[in-house]
Amino acid sequence: MLTVNADTRRTLVAAAAAVLAAAALTAAAPAAPAAELPPHPAADPFYAQPSPFPDVAPGTILDSRPITIRALTLPLPIRAWQVKYRSSDTRGAAIADVATVMQPVSPPPGPRTLVSYQTAQDGLSLDCAPSYVLATGTALPAEELALMVPLLAAGHTVVTADYEGPDSEWTAGLNTAHGVIDGIRAAQSFAPAGLSGPSTPTALMGYSGGALASQWANEVQPSYAPELKFAGVAAGGVPADIEYVARRIDGGPLSGIYIGAAVGLSRAYPEINTDTLLNDRGKRAFADVGEQCISQFSVTQAFRRMADYTTVPQLLDVPAVREVIARNVMGTRKPGSPTYFYQGVFDELALTPPVDALVRKYCAEGVTMQYNRIPIGGHVTVAVQGAPGALAYVHDRLAGKPAPHNC
Repeated sequence: MLTVNADTRRTLVAAAAAVLAAAALTAAAPAAPAAELPPHPAADPFYAQPSPFPDVAPGTILDSRPITIRALTLPLPIRAWQVKYRSSDTRGAAIADVATVMQPVSPPPGPRTLVSYQTAQDGLSLDCAPSYVLATGTALPAEELALMVPLLAAGHTVVTADYEGPDSEWTAGLNTAHGVIDGIRAAQSFAPAGLSGPSTPTALMGYSGGALASQWANEVQPSYAPELKFAGVAAGGVPADIEYVARRIDGGPLSGIYIGAAVGLSRAYPEINTDTLLNDRGKRAFADVGEQCISQFSVTQAFRRMADYTTVPQLLDVPAVREVIARNVMGTRKPGSPTYFYQGVFDELALTPPVDALVRKYCAEGVTMQYNRIPIGGHVTVAVQGAPGALAYVHDRLAGKPAPHNC
């Protein structure tokens, strides 16, 4: 189990007080008229892909602008910018991603630190992009902003990237990792944030879909961004093996998540030939899901079997699909940074056996690994139960304390 020392407890208490203060400020603020809210990314030139694309390195800033962070459309007292930057898709082609950089209004007393917070973006549309929902305050799950605010209250700069990219390639590991890492590069070099470039103490954090993004970045960083060094990565509810999960949720109450992941992967990997693998019903379902966030397709596609949508008996047994899955299972690379996993033993979505196996593999490879198995609660409740430990882990790593290890 992760222990929380007295200093960290005080920090978390102060952070909780900041959440309450922000909520009070929000409640007292007038609602923003619709005209003041930013346009949808599809109608916003800021999100457009450059044409021609400049020949610049990944992480290079292409554009930026100050923004207002909102909750329920009401402004919060946070300094913030959107930063558009060059990243790389699954095959290494240049794309422009957008990240949100946030800071407390008052600067911290010491050098600035950075937390890359990965939301559970979990969607197939820019409706789900963190930059858009943070600026409008209309869709982001409350628990995500409730964890960013304590980080800001503790003095950290926070960056959260639209890591799925312009085509919303949900669950595509390399595309996701590149989006996170290049968002960190962009934030570290963004002059108004006052950070110290690659030497900025930096940690990563995320749960569920955000854990997928955080840990993929942890595995890919040594080869993709060797100039970076992360103090630590805290990830909970980790989707360690997407095939294992897909086979077990197919046809059940969470089957829409399998279908949504299949849409995201088929966008990143055209060798998954949906024209031939999907029947007419499947093509309609994929088209509908492709415009939705998880809050929608997890409901509309519940209790659906993939076999009812395909021209083959088992999609997961198709050779091209198996090859794509093999590229998108965690554990094929050794993480570059100390790692903290927190996992519900009875998690019904991010199932525990693959996480246990991944931890054993990391331990055998010599990764500095702290693993906290939480014996009570499901996927959603463990997100709340595990949050204090994750915040403590990130805070302690950025304070320079040695990473714990319980392999």
